[in-house]
Amino acid sequence: MKRYSPDSIVHISHDVNGAPLDLAELRTLPDVVVQYHEGGYGDFSHVDRYMAAVDWLNGEGVQVDWLVNITGQDYPIRPLDQAEAELIDSGADGFMEYWDAFGPESHWPRSRVRSRYHFQHRRLGGLSPRAKKLLRPVQAVNRLQPLMRVHVSYGLVVGRRARTPFGPDLRLHGGSAFSSLTWPVVAYLREYFDRRPDVVDYFRHCLSPVEAVFQTIVCSADRFNLVPDCKRYFDFRNSAFNHPKSLTADDLPRVLASGAHFARKFDYERHPELLDVLDAHLAAAATPGQPGQR
Repeated sequence: MKRYSPDSIVHISHDVNGAPLDLAELRTLPDVVVQYHEGGYGDFSHVDRYMAAVDWLNGEGVQVDWLVNITGQDYPIRPLDQAEAELIDSGADGFMEYWDAFGPESHWPRSRVRSRYHFQHRRLGGLSPRAKKLLRPVQAVNRLQPLMRVHVSYGLVVGRRARTPFGPDLRLHGGSAFSSLTWPVVAYLREYFDRRPDVVDYFRHCLSPVEAVFQTIVCSADRFNLVPDCKRYFDFRNSAFNHPKSLTADDLPRVLASGAHFARKFDYERHPELLDVLDAHLAAAATPGQPGQR
């Protein structure tokens, strides 16, 4: 990120239980900050960590034009100066995948929407991949009655039917957890979180809230010009337990032709050569005189 966008500010939210970081190396880079937070999967920790970055920027008095979130398994697939120019020249308030959760454009079946966002869930514990496969048939109970849910994709989770906060003024929307948003949109999210703790608390007990809470709040505001494209490439075909596939050399033609700014997920340990291929692509595509050109 600092090579291809040297003026960017990089905020790293690292899982306290994750692999050790080489902090000495990171601290040699300007405008890079590392904070440690509790990680999770399919829970509100993703939202908390996003807002922690927002609060850090506010607390430090750092002004930014766009906030772009990625994971540690993302990699840029377009020169970042070109991606940044596309954001700026668009005149949009944000690039965010979104759809009315119950509308005709929704990417989700209605049963998934109801199970995720019309129930309040409690996590009973983690599950190994083998345990998930063994327990998956238990989810058949979800089709037999309307009052409770059992899920295994995010660990062992049980849910109870609840009264939702959704209505004409708060329309449930879904989409990708990753977006590129202008600061006015981010500031509105922060203000809404402070003003409506009841809505935040409701989403805190939903499944995969990060794929709905920002879309629901921003789209319900009816004040922002959003491009319904998150500018990320990922492949959920034949997805196992909601994970996108690890990309290989065979995927690169589709990846590079997508027009996205970032792609995931790349398995750096199994396919380190892909990063060399991407670096060569970025160098060849770089605007003359811009970072990344060799």
